[in-house]
Amino acid sequence: MSADLSKRLVPDELWELVAPLLPSFAARPQGGGTAPRDERAVFTAVVYVLTSGCAWRHLPPTFGTSSATAHRRSRYGPGSARRLHRAMLDELGARGEVDWTSAIVDAASIRAKKKGGSLTGPNPVDRGMKGSRLHVLSDVQGVPLAVAVSGASMQDSLALKPLRSHLIW
Repeated sequence: MSADLSKRLVPDELWELVAPLLPSFAARPQGGGTAPRDERAVFTAVVYVLTSGCAWRHLPPTFGTSSATAHRRSRYGPGSARRLHRAMLDELGARGEVDWTSAIVDAASIRAKKKGGSLTGPNPVDRGMKGSRLHVLSDVQGVPLAVAVSGASMQDSLALKPLRSHLIW
């Protein structure tokens, strides 16, 4: 991967913020398994996929990590996404780049596969097919402040109160 692309996707100041929040590699006690990878390269590949819309299977080999490794590491363990989100909001807030005075709620509908789970419901605009809604509360500049998932029938106005409880203060 070109150093230029890597630095653009994950600049040094972002990596300094993120690196301590990521779980470190732990070798399996019985040995074997995959060798440790360059964590910055893996994180850069994850950022590339999430910001470009590229499918994991089409991750260019120039990132120096396999698409399977990057996809597996994109989960980073319980609470990692919340810790990363909190750190980013703290940093943006310290710079005065988060506008807490007003916010926007928006949502996207997603059709459930097969029967769905507890966060599904009948979609009123898709012939009652089961689905979910991803609700996002953003500041007026588009910085995501909170995210929640509900059944497809939940309206944005009803999702506002649960979104407020997901805010990180």
